[in-house]
Amino acid sequence: MADDTGEIGREAAEAVGFTDIKVVGEGPAFLSNIAYGNAVSAQHNMNTLAAAIVAKSAEQIMATSPGEGVVDAAIAQILAKVGQTTPPITVGTPSG
Repeated sequence: MADDTGEIGREAAEAVGFTDIKVVGEGPAFLSNIAYGNAVSAQHNMNTLAAAIVAKSAEQIMATSPGEGVVDAAIAQILAKVGQTTPPITVGTPSG
């Protein structure tokens, strides 16, 4: 700063400079903490979803009679076979 700047002006400029350095220096840690919080939240949501799926699956298994189980297994085998032999959908190229 120029020599004719008062002491208060120099102190204010230093304070602003130190604050800028602090903000820039702490930015990555702040963003990292946000990312960590998002990851924890997403994992919690996935755990909740997985527990709901397991509970619903168990409920369906317990509510299925033996006759229904045989039919469901046969349908699942047919769908698995269809999925293995069906070619993938592709987008054709324009002829020209």
